[in-house]
Amino acid sequence: MRQRLLLSLAYLFLYQSAPGQTPKSDSLFVQAAKQQAVNQYEQAFSKQEHVYEGNEYIAHDHRIKIHPFYPTDSLLTGTITYNDIRYHDVPMLYDIVRQEVAVQPPEGGYRIRLHTNKVGNFSLGQHRFIRLENDSTSGIEPGFYELLLNGRTQVLAQRVKTIHEDISSGTYMADYLVKDRFFIRRDSLYHEVKTKRSVLALFPDQAKALRKYLRANHLKFKDEQREMSITRVAKQYEEITR
Repeated sequence: MRQRLLLSLAYLFLYQSAPGQTPKSDSLFVQAAKQQAVNQYEQAFSKQEHVYEGNEYIAHDHRIKIHPFYPTDSLLTGTITYNDIRYHDVPMLYDIVRQEVAVQPPEGGYRIRLHTNKVGNFSLGQHRFIRLENDSTSGIEPGFYELLLNGRTQVLAQRVKTIHEDISSGTYMADYLVKDRFFIRRDSLYHEVKTKRSVLALFPDQAKALRKYLRANHLKFKDEQREMSITRVAKQYEEITR
């Protein structure tokens, strides 16, 4: 939004100074339009500043060489709904060890850790996350979840890294272990799934057809293929029950 408004201002300044634009009516029009653009820019920039409200983000132990972020440790520009307001083009990091979103203010300086309870959802590239509230009847813990499929059937991934420490050698060593979890929402409940059996159990009416689909597409549920297989089975169920 900031860039669009700046371009609008540049256009208006060029229009005002262009040859042939001397009539008084044109001049008044340009002045009014320019002032409106300036006002919109100032309002939008002031509004955007609210997404940079929070506490300082504290970095993890520097001795841990693997980063705690998802999907990368580089700042990614994305969108975020913060305190019920949608913001665009925000430089962000998602810390999946602490389950926190950190943003980088445009003027630089230290990164800001946003208040988790004010973050409704956010997107980093192709990855879209939602925050689920505390609801003991839903079958899932509150927190951030990536939407892998959002249709009649919903597939979610909880991106998790845990710290693994080792001092057996007399020297502190640590790294992060990836422990992603996957859930399918059926009948208003979230069910954690991991194996082919646990997935097919949620679709008993089409279990035979889905087994055939799995075999034909060579889908497995080992660690490196689990996410894709779970998502494709759920999507195929929606296709054949449309």
